[in-house]
Amino acid sequence: MVGLRSSAAIALLVVFVCMAHGTPYTLSNMPAYNWYHGCGPTAAASVIGYWDLLGYTNLFDASGADVYQTSNVQDQISSPAHNAKYDPHPDDPDLPVPPNTSIACWFRTSVGQPYGWSYLSYSDDAFSGYAQYRGYTFNSWYQGFGTGAGEFYWDDFMDEIDAGRPLMFLVDTDGNNVTDHFVPAFGYDDRGAEGLYYACYDTWSEAEAVRWYRFRKLQSGNTWGISAVTYAQPEAIPEPATFVLFACGLAVLVRRRRRKAD
Repeated sequence: MVGLRSSAAIALLVVFVCMAHGTPYTLSNMPAYNWYHGCGPTAAASVIGYWDLLGYTNLFDASGADVYQTSNVQDQISSPAHNAKYDPHPDDPDLPVPPNTSIACWFRTSVGQPYGWSYLSYSDDAFSGYAQYRGYTFNSWYQGFGTGAGEFYWDDFMDEIDAGRPLMFLVDTDGNNVTDHFVPAFGYDDRGAEGLYYACYDTWSEAEAVRWYRFRKLQSGNTWGISAVTYAQPEAIPEPATFVLFACGLAVLVRRRRRKAD
C-alpha cells in the first residue's frame, strides 16, 4: 500500500506530466491483437487488456507481458464454443447456444450476420457483461457521433483520453458512408489547419504501429469517419491507478479551446 505522503507525491508528479504533454498524445499499455473472430471483440479486447494491466488482473487469464499475446487471451476474445457454433459458417443448428464466457458472446459476433461482424447495439454489453462475468463492474454505453444534442465532441474525446480511459469507435474505413469496422481509440493530435486526428489500432496485427486518422463524422468520402463511440469505464479504480487517472483529470482544467470535428 502506498503511503499518503508518497501517494500525494505521485499524484503531483503525474499532474505535472499530464499538464506538460502536448499533442500528439497517446495512452501507453494498449495491447494490440491479431484479428480474432471479429473486429468488434478484437478491438474491445485492446481496451479490456489495457484495464487488465492497470489493476483489473482477472479480466484476462494472463498477466503483465502475457496480456499482449493473442494466443494467451484468445479464448476470452471469442470462446471455442462460440467459434464452433457461429464461425465461419452460419449458426449450426446441431450445436447448442454456448454460454456467455467471452467478449464475442456478449457482442453477439457472427450471430445472425456475416462471419466476424458485431452489433453496435451490443457493444456496451461486450464490456459490462464480460467484465461482470470476470468479477468487475464496468459502466458502458454507446453514443452516436454528430447527433445534435448528444453529439460526441473533440473535447469529449480528449477528456476521456486525459482521464486514462480508452474508447472503441465504429468507423467507415473506405469512406462509402457505411460502417465496417470497430477500432480501439486511445490518443489524439490537433494538427491545426490540417485537422484533428485520433490514434487507434486497425486490429489486423499484434505488432502493429499506432494508426492516425482524421477525427470526423461518418460521411461519403470521409475514410475512417466515425459513426459511434462506446465508453467502457470501471466503477472503481485499483491503486495506484487512482492517482494517475485523478491527476490526469486535473490537467483538463488548464487546457484548450473547444473544437468540433469536421
